[in-house]
Amino acid sequence: MFSIEHSNLTETVRLTMTGTYTSPPCPPDNTHPLSARDLASFGQPTVGVFSVTLSQNSLFTQLTDIEQTLLQALCEPVALKAGQMLNPQASDTAAQVYFLTGATVALMVQGGPRSSLAVGLLGSDSAAGLEYALNASTPQLQFRVQTTGHAWGVKASVFRALMLQNPHMLGIVSHHLWQLVEHVAAVAACMQTLDIRARLAAWLVLSAEKAQTTTLHLTHEHLAHMLGVRRVSITLAAGELRDMGLLRYTRGQLHILDLSGLKKAHQPH
Repeated sequence: MFSIEHSNLTETVRLTMTGTYTSPPCPPDNTHPLSARDLASFGQPTVGVFSVTLSQNSLFTQLTDIEQTLLQALCEPVALKAGQMLNPQASDTAAQVYFLTGATVALMVQGGPRSSLAVGLLGSDSAAGLEYALNASTPQLQFRVQTTGHAWGVKASVFRALMLQNPHMLGIVSHHLWQLVEHVAAVAACMQTLDIRARLAAWLVLSAEKAQTTTLHLTHEHLAHMLGVRRVSITLAAGELRDMGLLRYTRGQLHILDLSGLKKAHQPH
């Protein structure tokens, strides 16, 4: 047990930092500064419940020790499942921010009821739903879980209040969002200029890097949604990459055999 003094809080926050937490109740909606009593009431740490810690998220590790402790106290562990839509039709006050520690999440643009295109992919270097904490959400951008895994969730309104009390934290998040804009621009350029085989290769490389594994649980149907093409186009492109010795696949599972070769396959000639 140890104490943390923070100039913006009226009391001392005492936390036992075990890195594992039970699911705390959601804090009330408000835009007022968080008191130490608020923080302490949002959930008590325990041992042996959730082995994946927030320290596995590189965005979280850019925060100061005090900021990390305050944020950890407000977060609860969640398990995200492939295909799950995050914050569907949620308001800025009801939405959650998810710090990813194993799951990967695709940024999707919906062009119609049956038309979608992935313009980015988030992993343990990022968080999904940050725009809700900044009151900057848009219905055109959706978040779909690609890889099943763990994350830590915090209510967007609560995270907003915490950032307003901690300018350094707000600066880290703002810088990260600018990096995310660059990432989306790079993915969009790839989708616009490359053929389907090269686009598929690029998405598989990105998926392997974000999930930190060369074994991916991705179906042709899912990949078709990500690239905004027909399933048969994915089947043909994957077959070409397989014949090149770059990957092999079974039903619902894809194994990358040559990651460096796959990277070369999506580079423009």
